[in-house]
Amino acid sequence: MKRGFWLILVMLLSCCSASAIAAPATISTFWPFYDYRASEPADYRSLHLFGPLVKYESKGFETETALRPLFYRAADAEGNSSIDVLYPLLGYRRDQETTRFHLLKLLNVDSGPGSNERNRSYLFPFLFYGEEEQGRYAAFFPFGGKLYNWFGRDRITFALFPLYGHTERNGTHIDNVLWPFFARISGEQETGFKLWPLYGQSRKTGVYHKRFFLWPIFFAEEDRLDSDNPEKLRAVWPFYMRKESAKATSRTVLWPFFSIVEHHDKQYREWNAPWPLIKVMRGDAYHGLRLLPFYADETMDVSRKRWYLWPLYKIDEMDTEQIARRRDQLLYFLYSDTLEIAKDSGDTRRRIDLWPLFGYQQERGVRHLHVLSLLEPFFRENEAIERLWAPLWRIYQQKWDRQGNHVVSLLWNLFWRERQGDQLAWELFPLAAYRRESPETMDFEFLKGLVHYRRNATQRQLNVLYLPWGLSWDDAVAEAE
Repeated sequence: MKRGFWLILVMLLSCCSASAIAAPATISTFWPFYDYRASEPADYRSLHLFGPLVKYESKGFETETALRPLFYRAADAEGNSSIDVLYPLLGYRRDQETTRFHLLKLLNVDSGPGSNERNRSYLFPFLFYGEEEQGRYAAFFPFGGKLYNWFGRDRITFALFPLYGHTERNGTHIDNVLWPFFARISGEQETGFKLWPLYGQSRKTGVYHKRFFLWPIFFAEEDRLDSDNPEKLRAVWPFYMRKESAKATSRTVLWPFFSIVEHHDKQYREWNAPWPLIKVMRGDAYHGLRLLPFYADETMDVSRKRWYLWPLYKIDEMDTEQIARRRDQLLYFLYSDTLEIAKDSGDTRRRIDLWPLFGYQQERGVRHLHVLSLLEPFFRENEAIERLWAPLWRIYQQKWDRQGNHVVSLLWNLFWRERQGDQLAWELFPLAAYRRESPETMDFEFLKGLVHYRRNATQRQLNVLYLPWGLSWDDAVAEAE
């Protein structure tokens, strides 16, 4: 019985593919086991096995291989490659400049070909190793080590953290003992110390002078003294704070209840009572009103943001010399509609997500609709999810463009339809399949070849019962012509 079943299956597969072998575009399917498509003029081949689970595709020198959701690989002739294993478990990226590897975004290896390129390997937050312009570094947290260009610092050294640590940034050296309680600050014309939370002060001549007492209650700071916008801060938190500079002045009483900010450079004022629920802005380019959770309408130069019954409905708009963009959101990720227009060319981009029902995208004249949309609204523009996960639940997809080209797929090609110019092909497995390469040609199958009818400019042919031979005759109309 088993041998008979496999023999019948092989015969059926042979019959399914035989009619398309000689065609410029080859299509051979037997849902859901395999779906093969090829075009010699376009140097294109695509093979899917078991619906969306297995994929191999080549376009010239570009290839894609997938075993969803376990594995995905893409590569091209220039040496660029991308690999994901059960994303976000493991990922690998390589291009002409860098190589990146990660394991759960915790174990990371980044490297470049040149000595001046950043090379990093780390198992966050424990192991760090790399090479920067300053030299090589290594660290094993919390026991000890040295780091370059990490956490906003030029250099970090530590031993038995928090017992001892030393940081450097723009010539400022800070030695910490039992961080954050004791610290000493030093540098060129710079001194200071900290006995947190009791008292601390630091000073750099002509640059800044900072003091605190009973942190975070009392503050006194003068900063950016060497710039055209020096700042002065006085605070008895949370009772009163005042910050002054050439560009802005702010005063806060009983934070976060009452505050006023005057932006001298941007010529507007804002009142908060309390922040962030109630806010009023008055000015030309900067103005608005916020009464959360009921209503908000704020304009900040080229951007405008509105809320209605937060977090029910939100509108974000941006209007610059290059682009105009608007995004409408309902309950954050439940519904989102983004429209972007390039003013110089008039090109539009649009994306609509209704979680978890569908997603729609329009870009460069191509539109794409898919059902369902489980993760895409939460991770927009995430290529790994698009390649490895999304095809597993997209039970319906449709793509079309301005030239009339159209592709439809239902249940991973249980039903599919493709139109390109005068060419048309569709199939509803296993009932019927139809192909038209030109107005003179037609190919129709019933039950994958139980009845198979073909026509070209001069001949017609009919095959039945999956037999490779059949009836053929000349086209009477063509013969009369």
